Amino acid sequence: MIDHYWNEMVTVALLGTDRRDPPAPPAGGLADLAADDPQPTPSQRLLQQVAGCTIVRRAGLVPGAPAATVAPPAADPRSVTPHSATTTWRRVVADWPVLEDEWVLAVIRSGRRLAPELVPPLLARHRTDATRHARVLAAAGPLGAWMIDWSPRLACSSQQPPVAELLAALPELPILPELQPLLAAPPAQVARTLAAGLSSAQLGGSHRAVLVNLLARMQASSLPAVARAIDRVDPSSPSIGLAFALAHLAHLRHHMLTELELA
Repeated sequence: MIDHYWNEMVTVALLGTDRRDPPAPPAGGLADLAADDPQPTPSQRLLQQVAGCTIVRRAGLVPGAPAATVAPPAADPRSVTPHSATTTWRRVVADWPVLEDEWVLAVIRSGRRLAPELVPPLLARHRTDATRHARVLAAAGPLGAWMIDWSPRLACSSQQPPVAELLAALPELPILPELQPLLAAPPAQVARTLAAGLSSAQLGGSHRAVLVNLLARMQASSLPAVARAIDRVDPSSPSIGLAFALAHLAHLRHHMLTELELA
């Protein structure tokens, strides 16, 4: 009866209430609705009955089979990386992606696990790089494997490397032979050398790539001194733009490593 009434109202809606009046509601709740709240125009009466009929039709639906319960990921006792580290990671990938490998390893070595909101973007970002993807899984813990089960596109498209490679040294970056000694030199010496080279413009735009690599791989203990020294480079130097960029890199790397010190 309700279906027949519904079909009649659909016909009236298609033709328009100026050409055909809405059908009389069947006895029962719909007729009571029309009697209790009379509407002045045919179109209003039609809308009232459509609303009432929709409620009746939905109320008559039989519940479907219960959805399968989603099993949670296995427990991970490690503490989650702080919220500030999520912000730092976003800064790293946006400004200095050369630091991302070290950031992920710092998470693992700190005894923490990735904040949940970082697991999908990191897995997706490195799904074509077996080593990096495996490191992300190590940092994510059981949640990483759980997310891949539910979204296979997050899986790595390459064969996973041996576990021993996960915590291996960072990949080497090209650095000029004359700058190689600065990797392990005392912080004060590194700071003086870089500040002097930038102030005199002996180190300029053509050296940007190797200087970025140098700051990304030098001893972490040198970063504060280097950042302070570069911050003081003469603003009139032709290399001041490069100095600003390198100072930002040094500050960011020092910040991310300090933020992820052992929990």
